[in-house]
Amino acid sequence: MWGRIERSTNVCALSIHGDKSMTWQLNDIPDGQYADLIATARCGIGLIEHQVLIDRLMQSVAEEHCRGASPGSVVEFDDGPVTFLFALAGTSHADRTLLAVGRPERPHEVRDVAYQRGYPLPDLFAGRPVDRGHLIPYTGGGQYGPNLFVQDRALNRGWSRDGRGYRALERAAVAGAPDTLMFARTHYIDDTDVPGFIDLGVATASDVAVHRFRNRFDSTEARREMSIVLPGATNAQIGGLGEETAAVLLTENLDATLVAMGDARLPRDGTRQDLDLLAVVDGELIAYEVKTRYASTKAGRVTRAGNLLRPRLQRSRTPGTGQASQPYVADRLAGHIEVGDGYEGIVVQIIAVDFVAMLAQWFDVNDSGSGLRPAGPPIDCTDAALRALQQIVDHRGQL
Repeated sequence: MWGRIERSTNVCALSIHGDKSMTWQLNDIPDGQYADLIATARCGIGLIEHQVLIDRLMQSVAEEHCRGASPGSVVEFDDGPVTFLFALAGTSHADRTLLAVGRPERPHEVRDVAYQRGYPLPDLFAGRPVDRGHLIPYTGGGQYGPNLFVQDRALNRGWSRDGRGYRALERAAVAGAPDTLMFARTHYIDDTDVPGFIDLGVATASDVAVHRFRNRFDSTEARREMSIVLPGATNAQIGGLGEETAAVLLTENLDATLVAMGDARLPRDGTRQDLDLLAVVDGELIAYEVKTRYASTKAGRVTRAGNLLRPRLQRSRTPGTGQASQPYVADRLAGHIEVGDGYEGIVVQIIAVDFVAMLAQWFDVNDSGSGLRPAGPPIDCTDAALRALQQIVDHRGQL
């Protein structure tokens, strides 16, 4: 696998062989601070001088730290292929790493699992699972001690949209070794050693890609802002928010009465997937399956006719029994209505929720769970999504 970083006027795009291309706007990083650093690290023929970039990063981070209130002393040291800037505890903060930068290389020692397990770690941080993260990955020669930090699990394991981007940058840095330079710059929002944000950068001979990732979601505002919550959400959380959004649209737009909800509020029974929503609309009981898009390549796309792309339903080995088919739905209605003799079926619809376009659309489906066609034009779901997020946060403290 190889990594390549391409640059256009205002976008840094990271392309990895075998992975889908990922693109981030340069203005994800405020004040153009990295643009200035990169410009000063370019030599006469336009190539990046890695040592100059390292020196400028060290200087910039140290100066920013010293401008803070009661900063602790800063020390610089090497551990393996990584150079660290480490802030000793001051009156306003704990001991913590400010910057890790180095050229990735294969680890020379076997992973010290016992040491890593001994690193203190809470079970949850602000209600979210966390891991012992590495500023420079172990596969790139990153060791322990100042290289370890409390990292949001979805970010560390690539379970969220941001997490996939984070892992992609790490893979590009390691795959391009020894010709790449990698750095991780932490940003703290209180006096602890748990960073609120991490700037992850990868430099080749010709350019640099940098992105800022959120590592903490514990402020009231962060828990309720869609632009903050969505990039850090797992697929399961995105799906739950989509179901809750669909429920808000049904109750507020169609005056529906909800009879039951699936994964958004109720635990799943083993591996069996329940119906997402069961509601009474205009006196008729209707079963709904909700399909939510955010991280997929189809998110945000509409057809020439202005419709969302048709959702994809799960198929079955037995024809005509896949998701949203009458047999599939009847099997899951047994706890709500009589589905024995005399049962003639029920209306089933698909609700597509797109958190990139912030649109929702209803689709009709035939008895075999195929042949989807729009039941109406897409509608804006921004307000419904915000209300849904508020309901979930009020219920359990986080998405």
